Amino acid sequence: MRKRVQDSYLVKCFLVVFLCFVVDSTIHYFLPYNFTKTSITITPCLGLMMFALLVRTIEAGAERYFFATLCSVYYSIVYANSLAIYILIYCLIAFVRSYLFKLDTLNIIESIIFCILTIFAQECIVYWLMWITNMTRYPMVSFVVMQLLPTLLFNGILSIGVYWIYNKVKIEVE
Repeated sequence: MRKRVQDSYLVKCFLVVFLCFVVDSTIHYFLPYNFTKTSITITPCLGLMMFALLVRTIEAGAERYFFATLCSVYYSIVYANSLAIYILIYCLIAFVRSYLFKLDTLNIIESIIFCILTIFAQECIVYWLMWITNMTRYPMVSFVVMQLLPTLLFNGILSIGVYWIYNKVKIEVE
């Protein structure tokens, strides 16, 4: 019986993160994206923020990493076209959230800071890997000014809504 409850809980968590990814896509459609890299690019990260908040609520370590892998594979296939790096990033987020950042409940300020730091880490890791593999020649200063800062500011504002939804949904294990 306990296994079935935990499985239904994982499904509920995945559905919430999936809906956040869908909202990400919708928001991204209306935001500026500059293919020439001469003006700002904003990337909404609602799914990542909701994942970072929800992953701590999953009890067992194996299920936590299964959830991280499932969310990252979905994100990688549908949005990123890069499989291995996002699996590592999401599992790292699950580890940090579970074992290093152990607060069971977060207030709004802690939630915003944690979400911004999570997005910052992901963006920097992806940029660094693209830079060392010569997939991009985008200068670091341009990356910070044109993509990283606008993304962090925009998602900092969105993280208030993510926190509110997280508290309203409050998926609890029965």
